[in-house]
Amino acid sequence: MKKTLSSLTVAAVALFAGQAALAQSAPSRAEVKKETAEANKAGQIPGTGTGPSANVTPPVSSKSDVPRAEVKKETTDANKAGQIPGTGTGPAQAQMGETSPKQKAATSTTSREERKKETAAANKAGTIPQTEAQMQNPKK
Repeated sequence: MKKTLSSLTVAAVALFAGQAALAQSAPSRAEVKKETAEANKAGQIPGTGTGPSANVTPPVSSKSDVPRAEVKKETTDANKAGQIPGTGTGPAQAQMGETSPKQKAATSTTSREERKKETAAANKAGTIPQTEAQMQNPKK
């Protein structure tokens, strides 16, 4: 029993002594801040915008030199020419048979009065569904 107790004591002392030695070798917060400030002044930290370092690049300007009206005109022209993918306009869409929102639909050959009469007759005959169930299971 004395042997295990002394073994545990030696292990605990070694553990705590190791931690104390490691804790003493770590720099304090003030030392780290001082080292960082010196490295920043010397230009050793890239991207901070200070120091004489050649690898420091100036920030990219988000301002454009082109007026907004000119950019909008260029975009409109490119869209009409079909150079902007995914807009649904231009010659590529016309070849595929799709219509653009700006194109007019084909005009009907029946007059409004004729359509109203046909709709009233279909409604009277019960061929126009009135409920969701009728729409999903139409009469044949």
